[in-house]
Amino acid sequence: MIDSNHTTTLSDAILRFKEYITQNHGSDNATSKAYIRIADGLERYAIENNLCTFAEKAIQEYYGLVVGVPSFEAPPLKVKERPARTIRMIQDILNYEEPKRRYINNLLECPLPYQAILSRYETLMKADQKSSGTIRTRSGRMKMFFIYLAEIKCYFLQTITPGLFADYVSSLNDRYSSQGKTSILYTIRNFFSYDEFSEMLTFDLLPFLSGIHSKKHERLPSFYTAEEVRRIMNAVDRNTPWGKTVYLMMLLACVYGLRSSDIIALDFDDINWEKRTITIMQVKTHKEVYLPITDEVLFAMLDYIKNARPKVENPKVFIRLKKPHIPYSKNDHFGDKIFPYFEIAGVDTKGKHHGLHSLRHSLATSLLDIGTPVNEISVILGHTSAASTKTYIWSDIEHLRIAALEVPEK
Repeated sequence: MIDSNHTTTLSDAILRFKEYITQNHGSDNATSKAYIRIADGLERYAIENNLCTFAEKAIQEYYGLVVGVPSFEAPPLKVKERPARTIRMIQDILNYEEPKRRYINNLLECPLPYQAILSRYETLMKADQKSSGTIRTRSGRMKMFFIYLAEIKCYFLQTITPGLFADYVSSLNDRYSSQGKTSILYTIRNFFSYDEFSEMLTFDLLPFLSGIHSKKHERLPSFYTAEEVRRIMNAVDRNTPWGKTVYLMMLLACVYGLRSSDIIALDFDDINWEKRTITIMQVKTHKEVYLPITDEVLFAMLDYIKNARPKVENPKVFIRLKKPHIPYSKNDHFGDKIFPYFEIAGVDTKGKHHGLHSLRHSLATSLLDIGTPVNEISVILGHTSAASTKTYIWSDIEHLRIAALEVPEK
Protein backbone atom coordinates (compact mmCIF):
# COMPACT_ATOMS: atom_id res chain seq x y z
CA MET A 1 0.00 0.00 0.00
CA ILE A 2 1.10 3.60 -0.60
CA ASP A 3 1.99 5.34 2.67
CA SER A 4 0.47 8.81 2.69
CA ASN A 5 2.49 9.78 5.76
CA HIS A 6 5.74 9.90 3.82
CA THR A 7 4.88 10.65 0.18
CA THR A 8 5.01 14.47 0.06
CA THR A 9 7.34 15.47 -2.81
CA LEU A 10 7.89 14.46 -6.40
CA SER A 11 11.18 12.77 -5.47
CA ASP A 12 9.40 10.79 -2.74
CA ALA A 13 6.69 9.76 -5.21
CA ILE A 14 9.26 8.61 -7.76
CA LEU A 15 11.14 6.63 -5.10
CA ARG A 16 7.91 4.94 -4.02
CA PHE A 17 7.09 4.23 -7.64
CA LYS A 18 10.44 2.47 -8.12
CA GLU A 19 9.83 0.38 -5.01
CA TYR A 20 6.36 -0.51 -6.29
CA ILE A 21 7.67 -1.55 -9.71
CA THR A 22 10.57 -3.56 -8.25
CA GLN A 23 8.26 -5.35 -5.84
CA ASN A 24 5.83 -6.35 -8.58
CA HIS A 25 8.18 -6.97 -11.53
CA GLY A 26 11.58 -7.68 -9.96
CA SER A 27 14.70 -5.52 -10.05
CA ASP A 28 16.35 -7.16 -13.09
CA ASN A 29 13.22 -7.43 -15.19
CA ALA A 30 13.35 -5.53 -18.52
CA THR A 31 9.91 -4.10 -17.87
CA SER A 32 11.01 -2.74 -14.48
CA LYS A 33 14.09 -1.11 -16.01
CA ALA A 34 11.97 0.55 -18.70
CA TYR A 35 9.55 2.00 -16.15
CA ILE A 36 12.42 3.22 -13.94
CA ARG A 37 14.18 4.92 -16.89
CA ILE A 38 11.03 6.93 -17.59
CA ALA A 39 10.71 7.86 -13.90
CA ASP A 40 14.36 8.97 -13.80
CA GLY A 41 13.70 11.11 -16.88
CA LEU A 42 10.82 12.83 -15.10
CA GLU A 43 13.00 13.55 -12.08
CA ARG A 44 15.80 14.99 -14.25
CA TYR A 45 13.28 17.16 -16.10
CA ALA A 46 11.92 18.54 -12.81
CA ILE A 47 15.43 19.31 -11.52
CA GLU A 48 16.63 20.94 -14.76
CA ASN A 49 13.54 23.14 -14.98
CA ASN A 50 13.33 24.03 -11.28
CA LEU A 51 9.99 22.24 -10.94
CA CYS A 52 10.79 19.98 -7.97
CA THR A 53 8.43 21.98 -5.77
CA PHE A 54 5.78 22.14 -8.53
CA ALA A 55 5.16 18.43 -8.92
CA GLU A 56 1.83 18.63 -10.77
CA LYS A 57 3.24 21.13 -13.27
CA ALA A 58 6.33 18.94 -13.84
CA ILE A 59 4.15 15.86 -14.39
CA GLN A 60 1.85 17.61 -16.85
CA GLU A 61 4.70 19.16 -18.84
CA TYR A 62 6.72 15.95 -18.96
CA TYR A 63 3.64 14.00 -20.09
CA GLY A 64 3.24 16.37 -23.02
CA LEU A 65 6.95 16.15 -23.81
CA VAL A 66 7.37 12.36 -23.87
CA VAL A 67 3.86 11.27 -24.91
CA GLY A 68 3.36 14.01 -27.48
CA VAL A 69 -0.15 15.08 -26.47
CA PRO A 70 -1.56 17.33 -23.73
CA SER A 71 -2.00 15.71 -20.32
CA PHE A 72 -3.71 13.34 -19.98
CA GLU A 73 -4.95 12.55 -23.45
CA ALA A 74 -4.64 9.07 -24.93
CA PRO A 75 -1.18 8.18 -26.27
CA PRO A 76 -1.13 8.57 -30.08
CA LEU A 77 1.11 5.50 -30.57
CA LYS A 78 1.47 2.10 -28.91
CA VAL A 79 5.08 2.90 -28.01
CA LYS A 80 3.90 5.89 -25.99
CA GLU A 81 1.60 3.88 -23.72
CA ARG A 82 4.27 2.88 -21.20
CA PRO A 83 5.58 6.44 -20.68
CA ALA A 84 2.00 7.65 -20.27
CA ARG A 85 1.20 4.96 -17.72
CA THR A 86 4.44 5.57 -15.81
CA ILE A 87 3.73 9.26 -15.39
CA ARG A 88 0.13 8.67 -14.34
CA MET A 89 1.18 6.03 -11.80
CA ILE A 90 3.61 8.52 -10.25
CA GLN A 91 0.84 11.09 -10.15
CA ASP A 92 -1.40 8.59 -8.30
CA ILE A 93 1.34 7.97 -5.73
CA LEU A 94 1.85 11.72 -5.34
CA ASN A 95 -1.89 11.96 -4.55
CA TYR A 96 -1.66 9.11 -1.99
CA GLU A 97 -3.49 6.66 -4.26
CA GLU A 98 -2.61 3.16 -5.40
CA PRO A 99 -1.34 3.03 -9.01
CA LYS A 100 -3.96 1.67 -11.38
CA ARG A 101 -3.50 -1.25 -13.75
CA ARG A 102 -5.03 0.69 -16.61
CA TYR A 103 -5.97 4.30 -17.25
CA ILE A 104 -8.94 5.55 -19.21
CA ASN A 105 -8.07 8.46 -21.46
CA ASN A 106 -10.11 11.02 -23.32
CA LEU A 107 -12.91 11.05 -20.78
CA LEU A 108 -15.78 13.30 -21.78
CA GLU A 109 -15.52 16.52 -19.83
CA CYS A 110 -18.54 18.12 -18.28
CA PRO A 111 -19.17 21.56 -19.82
CA LEU A 112 -17.78 24.32 -17.61
CA PRO A 113 -21.18 25.90 -16.74
CA TYR A 114 -22.35 22.59 -15.25
CA GLN A 115 -19.19 21.33 -13.54
CA ALA A 116 -20.05 22.75 -10.11
CA ILE A 117 -23.59 21.38 -10.36
CA LEU A 118 -22.35 17.90 -11.31
CA SER A 119 -19.85 17.97 -8.45
CA ARG A 120 -22.62 18.93 -6.04
CA TYR A 121 -24.82 16.08 -7.33
CA GLU A 122 -21.99 13.61 -6.66
CA THR A 123 -21.60 15.01 -3.14
CA LEU A 124 -25.31 14.57 -2.45
CA MET A 125 -25.21 10.96 -3.67
CA LYS A 126 -22.24 10.26 -1.39
CA ALA A 127 -24.19 11.73 1.51
CA ASP A 128 -27.03 9.34 0.61
CA GLN A 129 -24.47 6.48 0.80
CA LYS A 130 -24.76 5.52 -2.84
CA SER A 131 -22.08 3.10 -4.00
CA SER A 132 -19.13 4.41 -6.01
CA GLY A 133 -20.43 2.48 -9.04
CA THR A 134 -23.86 4.11 -8.80
CA ILE A 135 -22.31 7.56 -8.41
CA ARG A 136 -20.02 7.00 -11.38
CA THR A 137 -22.86 5.74 -13.59
CA ARG A 138 -25.32 8.49 -12.69
CA SER A 139 -22.65 11.16 -12.99
CA GLY A 140 -21.81 9.91 -16.49
CA ARG A 141 -25.46 10.03 -17.56
CA MET A 142 -25.91 13.56 -16.27
CA LYS A 143 -22.69 14.60 -17.98
CA MET A 144 -24.18 13.49 -21.31
CA PHE A 145 -27.31 15.52 -20.56
CA PHE A 146 -25.20 18.60 -19.77
CA ILE A 147 -23.15 18.13 -22.95
CA TYR A 148 -26.40 18.10 -24.92
CA LEU A 149 -27.51 21.32 -23.22
CA ALA A 150 -24.19 23.02 -23.91
CA GLU A 151 -24.26 21.98 -27.57
CA ILE A 152 -27.57 23.80 -28.06
CA LYS A 153 -26.17 26.77 -26.11
CA CYS A 154 -28.28 26.20 -23.01
CA TYR A 155 -25.81 27.02 -20.23
CA PHE A 156 -28.09 27.30 -17.20
CA LEU A 157 -30.71 24.98 -15.71
CA GLN A 158 -32.97 28.04 -15.43
CA THR A 159 -33.18 28.25 -19.25
CA ILE A 160 -34.38 24.67 -19.82
CA THR A 161 -37.89 24.64 -21.32
CA PRO A 162 -40.40 21.79 -21.65
CA GLY A 163 -39.83 21.78 -25.41
CA LEU A 164 -36.07 21.59 -25.02
CA PHE A 165 -36.37 18.64 -22.66
CA ALA A 166 -38.79 16.90 -25.02
CA ASP A 167 -36.23 17.31 -27.81
CA TYR A 168 -33.57 15.70 -25.60
CA VAL A 169 -35.80 12.72 -24.88
CA SER A 170 -36.48 12.33 -28.60
CA SER A 171 -32.75 12.40 -29.32
CA LEU A 172 -32.31 9.26 -27.18
CA ASN A 173 -34.58 7.14 -29.37
CA ASP A 174 -32.04 6.42 -32.10
CA ARG A 175 -29.09 5.88 -29.75
CA TYR A 176 -30.40 3.72 -26.90
CA SER A 177 -32.59 0.71 -26.29
CA SER A 178 -35.80 1.16 -24.32
CA GLN A 179 -34.01 -0.05 -21.20
CA GLY A 180 -31.07 2.30 -21.78
CA LYS A 181 -33.33 5.27 -22.40
CA THR A 182 -35.31 4.48 -19.26
CA SER A 183 -32.12 4.29 -17.17
CA ILE A 184 -31.04 7.75 -18.38
CA LEU A 185 -34.42 9.27 -17.57
CA TYR A 186 -34.46 7.60 -14.15
CA THR A 187 -31.14 9.30 -13.44
CA ILE A 188 -32.44 12.71 -14.53
CA ARG A 189 -35.46 12.19 -12.31
CA ASN A 190 -33.15 11.35 -9.42
CA PHE A 191 -31.10 14.48 -10.11
CA PHE A 192 -34.13 16.75 -10.05
CA SER A 193 -35.54 15.03 -6.98
CA TYR A 194 -33.05 17.20 -5.05
CA ASP A 195 -34.76 20.49 -4.29
CA GLU A 196 -31.69 22.64 -4.89
CA PHE A 197 -31.68 21.54 -8.56
CA SER A 198 -35.42 21.41 -9.21
CA GLU A 199 -35.82 24.92 -7.78
CA MET A 200 -33.53 26.26 -10.50
CA LEU A 201 -36.10 25.32 -13.16
CA THR A 202 -38.87 27.64 -14.23
CA PHE A 203 -41.31 24.73 -14.51
CA ASP A 204 -41.90 21.42 -12.72
CA LEU A 205 -40.03 18.74 -14.65
CA LEU A 206 -40.90 15.79 -12.40
CA PRO A 207 -44.40 15.24 -13.85
CA PHE A 208 -42.70 14.70 -17.22
CA LEU A 209 -40.67 11.90 -15.63
CA SER A 210 -43.21 10.38 -13.24
CA GLY A 211 -44.60 7.98 -15.84
CA ILE A 212 -41.32 6.26 -16.62
CA HIS A 213 -41.64 2.50 -16.57
CA SER A 214 -38.78 0.20 -17.37
CA LYS A 215 -39.60 -2.70 -19.66
CA LYS A 216 -38.02 -5.30 -17.44
CA HIS A 217 -38.72 -8.15 -19.83
CA GLU A 218 -36.38 -6.57 -22.37
CA ARG A 219 -33.51 -7.46 -20.06
CA LEU A 220 -31.58 -10.61 -20.82
CA PRO A 221 -32.57 -13.47 -18.51
CA SER A 222 -29.78 -14.86 -16.38
CA PHE A 223 -31.27 -18.00 -14.90
CA TYR A 224 -29.68 -21.44 -15.24
CA THR A 225 -31.01 -24.62 -13.66
CA ALA A 226 -29.24 -26.31 -10.76
CA GLU A 227 -28.16 -29.08 -13.13
CA GLU A 228 -26.73 -26.56 -15.62
CA VAL A 229 -24.85 -24.80 -12.81
CA ARG A 230 -23.36 -28.12 -11.69
CA ARG A 231 -22.20 -28.83 -15.24
CA ILE A 232 -20.64 -25.35 -15.49
CA MET A 233 -18.81 -25.80 -12.18
CA ASN A 234 -17.59 -29.28 -13.20
CA ALA A 235 -16.17 -27.82 -16.42
CA VAL A 236 -13.52 -25.93 -14.44
CA ASP A 237 -10.09 -27.59 -14.44
CA ARG A 238 -9.22 -27.40 -10.75
CA ASN A 239 -5.72 -28.78 -11.31
CA THR A 240 -4.50 -25.34 -12.41
CA PRO A 241 -3.99 -22.20 -10.29
CA TRP A 242 -6.52 -20.28 -12.37
CA GLY A 243 -9.00 -23.16 -12.12
CA LYS A 244 -8.74 -23.14 -8.33
CA THR A 245 -9.21 -19.36 -8.32
CA VAL A 246 -12.21 -19.11 -10.62
CA TYR A 247 -13.89 -22.16 -9.07
CA LEU A 248 -13.86 -20.49 -5.65
CA MET A 249 -15.20 -17.24 -7.13
CA MET A 250 -18.02 -19.09 -8.90
CA LEU A 251 -18.77 -21.05 -5.74
CA LEU A 252 -19.13 -17.86 -3.70
CA ALA A 253 -21.54 -16.51 -6.34
CA CYS A 254 -23.77 -19.56 -6.68
CA VAL A 255 -23.75 -20.68 -3.01
CA TYR A 256 -24.10 -17.29 -1.31
CA GLY A 257 -25.26 -15.08 -4.17
CA LEU A 258 -22.32 -12.71 -3.68
CA ARG A 259 -21.80 -9.94 -6.19
CA SER A 260 -18.46 -9.77 -8.02
CA SER A 261 -17.66 -6.55 -6.12
CA ASP A 262 -18.04 -8.37 -2.80
CA ILE A 263 -15.96 -11.33 -3.97
CA ILE A 264 -13.15 -9.00 -5.09
CA ALA A 265 -13.32 -7.04 -1.80
CA LEU A 266 -13.19 -10.16 0.43
CA ASP A 267 -10.50 -9.78 3.13
CA PHE A 268 -8.89 -12.46 5.28
CA ASP A 269 -10.17 -10.51 8.28
CA ASP A 270 -13.71 -11.25 7.04
CA ILE A 271 -13.16 -14.98 7.59
CA ASN A 272 -13.54 -16.58 11.03
CA TRP A 273 -11.92 -19.99 10.58
CA GLU A 274 -12.82 -21.17 14.08
CA LYS A 275 -16.52 -20.35 13.78
CA ARG A 276 -16.51 -21.11 10.03
CA THR A 277 -18.24 -17.88 9.07
CA ILE A 278 -17.71 -15.06 6.59
CA THR A 279 -18.78 -11.55 7.58
CA ILE A 280 -18.76 -8.89 4.87
CA MET A 281 -19.98 -5.36 4.40
CA GLN A 282 -21.59 -5.38 0.97
CA VAL A 283 -20.03 -2.87 -1.39
CA LYS A 284 -23.27 -1.90 -3.11
CA THR A 285 -25.75 -1.81 -0.21
CA HIS A 286 -23.40 -1.19 2.76
CA LYS A 287 -25.28 -3.97 4.57
CA GLU A 288 -23.39 -6.43 6.74
CA VAL A 289 -24.10 -10.10 6.04
CA TYR A 290 -23.03 -13.24 7.90
CA LEU A 291 -22.43 -16.42 5.91
CA PRO A 292 -21.76 -19.94 7.19
CA ILE A 293 -18.81 -21.59 5.43
CA THR A 294 -20.01 -24.85 3.90
CA ASP A 295 -17.68 -27.82 3.54
CA GLU A 296 -17.45 -27.35 -0.22
CA VAL A 297 -16.56 -23.66 0.13
CA LEU A 298 -14.07 -24.42 2.92
CA PHE A 299 -12.17 -27.03 0.90
CA ALA A 300 -12.15 -24.84 -2.23
CA MET A 301 -10.90 -21.86 -0.23
CA LEU A 302 -8.08 -23.84 1.44
CA ASP A 303 -7.09 -25.34 -1.91
CA TYR A 304 -6.92 -21.88 -3.49
CA ILE A 305 -4.96 -20.31 -0.63
CA LYS A 306 -2.46 -23.16 -0.37
CA ASN A 307 -1.98 -24.08 -4.02
CA ALA A 308 -2.94 -21.09 -6.18
CA ARG A 309 -2.83 -17.73 -4.41
CA PRO A 310 0.49 -15.85 -4.90
CA LYS A 311 2.57 -15.72 -1.70
CA VAL A 312 2.27 -12.00 -1.10
CA GLU A 313 1.42 -9.95 1.96
CA ASN A 314 -1.97 -8.51 1.14
CA PRO A 315 -5.25 -8.52 3.11
CA LYS A 316 -7.34 -9.36 0.03
CA VAL A 317 -8.17 -13.01 -0.52
CA PHE A 318 -8.13 -12.79 -4.30
CA ILE A 319 -4.84 -11.70 -5.87
CA ARG A 320 -3.88 -11.62 -9.54
CA LEU A 321 -1.90 -14.70 -10.52
CA LYS A 322 0.32 -12.76 -12.93
CA LYS A 323 2.67 -10.01 -11.89
CA PRO A 324 2.12 -7.53 -10.49
CA HIS A 325 0.49 -9.65 -7.75
CA ILE A 326 -2.13 -7.13 -6.67
CA PRO A 327 -5.87 -7.35 -5.92
CA TYR A 328 -8.36 -7.32 -8.76
CA SER A 329 -9.89 -4.03 -9.80
CA LYS A 330 -13.36 -3.24 -8.51
CA ASN A 331 -14.38 -2.95 -12.18
CA ASP A 332 -13.54 -6.60 -12.93
CA HIS A 333 -16.67 -8.70 -13.51
CA PHE A 334 -14.98 -11.81 -15.01
CA GLY A 335 -17.67 -12.36 -17.65
CA ASP A 336 -15.20 -13.15 -20.43
CA LYS A 337 -13.20 -15.44 -18.14
CA ILE A 338 -16.21 -17.47 -17.01
CA PHE A 339 -18.01 -17.80 -20.34
CA PRO A 340 -15.66 -20.57 -21.63
CA TYR A 341 -16.93 -22.89 -18.88
CA PHE A 342 -20.50 -22.43 -20.10
CA GLU A 343 -19.30 -23.51 -23.54
CA ILE A 344 -17.32 -26.50 -22.23
CA ALA A 345 -20.37 -27.61 -20.24
CA GLY A 346 -22.54 -27.39 -23.34
CA VAL A 347 -24.95 -24.97 -21.66
CA ASP A 348 -27.00 -22.87 -24.07
CA THR A 349 -26.33 -19.19 -23.40
CA LYS A 350 -28.13 -17.79 -26.42
CA GLY A 351 -30.07 -14.71 -25.34
CA LYS A 352 -28.75 -14.96 -21.78
CA HIS A 353 -26.09 -13.41 -19.57
CA HIS A 354 -23.24 -15.75 -18.73
CA GLY A 355 -21.03 -14.36 -15.98
CA LEU A 356 -20.71 -14.40 -12.21
CA HIS A 357 -23.90 -12.40 -11.88
CA SER A 358 -25.86 -15.06 -13.74
CA LEU A 359 -24.90 -17.55 -11.00
CA ARG A 360 -26.31 -15.10 -8.47
CA HIS A 361 -29.54 -14.88 -10.47
CA SER A 362 -29.69 -18.66 -10.66
CA LEU A 363 -29.48 -18.96 -6.88
CA ALA A 364 -32.41 -16.54 -6.51
CA THR A 365 -34.64 -18.49 -8.87
CA SER A 366 -33.60 -21.86 -7.41
CA LEU A 367 -34.51 -20.65 -3.93
CA LEU A 368 -37.89 -19.49 -5.19
CA ASP A 369 -38.38 -22.82 -6.94
CA ILE A 370 -38.11 -24.72 -3.64
CA GLY A 371 -40.61 -22.42 -1.97
CA THR A 372 -38.36 -19.89 -0.24
CA PRO A 373 -40.37 -16.70 0.46
CA VAL A 374 -39.24 -13.75 -1.63
CA ASN A 375 -38.56 -11.71 1.52
CA GLU A 376 -36.09 -14.36 2.72
CA ILE A 377 -34.41 -14.41 -0.69
CA SER A 378 -33.98 -10.63 -0.37
CA VAL A 379 -32.06 -11.16 2.87
CA ILE A 380 -29.89 -13.91 1.34
CA LEU A 381 -28.98 -11.74 -1.65
CA GLY A 382 -28.46 -8.63 0.46
CA HIS A 383 -31.17 -6.61 -1.29
CA THR A 384 -32.61 -3.56 0.39
CA SER A 385 -36.14 -4.58 -0.62
CA ALA A 386 -38.13 -7.49 -1.99
CA ALA A 387 -38.81 -5.38 -5.09
CA SER A 388 -35.13 -5.60 -6.00
CA THR A 389 -35.25 -9.37 -5.69
CA LYS A 390 -38.14 -9.68 -8.09
CA THR A 391 -36.03 -8.32 -10.95
CA TYR A 392 -33.84 -11.40 -10.55
CA ILE A 393 -36.66 -13.91 -10.92
CA TRP A 394 -39.00 -12.27 -13.41
CA SER A 395 -38.68 -15.17 -15.83
CA ASP A 396 -40.76 -17.40 -13.54
CA ILE A 397 -44.18 -15.81 -14.02
CA GLU A 398 -46.17 -18.32 -11.97
CA HIS A 399 -43.86 -18.01 -8.99
CA LEU A 400 -43.93 -14.24 -9.27
CA ARG A 401 -47.71 -14.30 -9.03
CA ILE A 402 -47.49 -16.28 -5.78
CA ALA A 403 -44.52 -14.29 -4.46
CA ALA A 404 -46.42 -11.03 -4.86
CA LEU A 405 -48.79 -12.22 -2.12
CA GLU A 406 -45.85 -12.55 0.27
CA VAL A 407 -44.81 -8.89 0.09
CA PRO A 408 -46.64 -6.96 2.82
CA GLU A 409 -48.43 -3.78 1.84
CA LYS A 410 -46.97 -0.56 3.15
